[in-house]
Amino acid sequence: MSTTSSQSFEEAIAEYIEESRAQIDQEIMENIPPWPPAPYEQGPAPFEAALRLDSDIISTFAKNLGDDNPLYSDPKYGLNTRYGCQIAPGVIVSSVRYPTGHGAQRPEGYPVANFYSGTAFEFFDAIRVGSKFRTTKVPKELVEKQGSKGALLFLITELNYWDYHGDLLSKVYSTQIQIPTATMGATRSMDPARLGEHMLYERGAHNYTNQNVQDALGDMKKRTRRGSETLFWEDVEIGDELGPLVLPPWTLQDQLAYHFLTYAASAGEEMPGDVYAFEPAYHNMRRWPGRARIHPNTYWPWTPGNEHEDAVLSPYRTQPLPFDFGLQRCQFPQQLLTNWMGDDGFIRRQQASLRRPVFYSDITTYTGEVVKKSVVIEKGHDQSGGIPGEHKYYAVGIRIHGFNQIGEEQSPGTATVYLPSKKGGPVKLPIPHPEKPPYVPFETFRTDWF
Repeated sequence: MSTTSSQSFEEAIAEYIEESRAQIDQEIMENIPPWPPAPYEQGPAPFEAALRLDSDIISTFAKNLGDDNPLYSDPKYGLNTRYGCQIAPGVIVSSVRYPTGHGAQRPEGYPVANFYSGTAFEFFDAIRVGSKFRTTKVPKELVEKQGSKGALLFLITELNYWDYHGDLLSKVYSTQIQIPTATMGATRSMDPARLGEHMLYERGAHNYTNQNVQDALGDMKKRTRRGSETLFWEDVEIGDELGPLVLPPWTLQDQLAYHFLTYAASAGEEMPGDVYAFEPAYHNMRRWPGRARIHPNTYWPWTPGNEHEDAVLSPYRTQPLPFDFGLQRCQFPQQLLTNWMGDDGFIRRQQASLRRPVFYSDITTYTGEVVKKSVVIEKGHDQSGGIPGEHKYYAVGIRIHGFNQIGEEQSPGTATVYLPSKKGGPVKLPIPHPEKPPYVPFETFRTDWF
């Protein structure tokens, strides 16, 4: 292995690929609970998650996604539903422990620009208030592809989320794209003088006319929620449409709302305040100078996390503007589904692929279409983590589109929703499943995963 000071860009990338492949099928330590003296069990896997889903956390998480569904925000409402309590949007599990792995790591980093590029969720039961979790996180695939602007490395990671009764509530498959970036040299940072030299997109903040604003506000007013009115499987037709679900222009407030859970519950050798407050962050960067982003105006060392929010630092990630967090964008479409299916439906699968960033000032519109109806038999095992039995479910396959104000598709996806049936009765929960459901490969879940 070469030392960083003597490595070429090509050697650093070759090392990164080799070391990342060595992690396949091995438990990785990313985003585990805070290290001692924090009062969490440190292993072995599955690891205890730091975040407990109390009523306020669930409500705030949902509202940060723009979702005011009383299932998530009103404990009294939940008492009168089939769940008997407040529940959380299923996608909250990916904020309990961050889903993607970043591959091989070293203090100075590798010369790759990383982007969250997709999440596929499987759910086996509702996520109820009071839930706390144990998790595992294992890289499963490293796929090399050639994009329009060079090589792309897709890292696919599998996560399991068990509750404290040992029941598996969710599996999540995440995709991280690593883009080898020659302007970084052999580390994860680059000379500030080279910022903007290699950009993935050429975009400015979008300017809206008054008519654009009125049109968007009109679409936002079209949002409806079925709520307690039951939607039966027999009443759904192929071609039925969902939405629109319109999100207003992306701003700094949205960036900060995202941090509420993901950064507050993130883990490492320092607690979040030590990482993101300025003075501790400065001293942290002095300890790891190869990781620091030198601010091109002040020339002070800055943290990697600010590449999302700071317009001056976003070129370190080869982006022309501040841009969104991919994980949160994979969470947004749940509202499109729950508004349509009502309280009595259940999201069995939900997947999103991220084609391009949501940049500062972008509006995102989600729509859906019913493309498939089927009857599914789910089977499970009576072993730890599994749910025994066999049951019939009435499934609807939905194709999701997420596009911006200029018509670019940013986040296409798919979903499978189980609905009550006039013939078969309500959706039976939990879903029967084996103690260790099989891994779903990248090429399966990224398209037509109904």
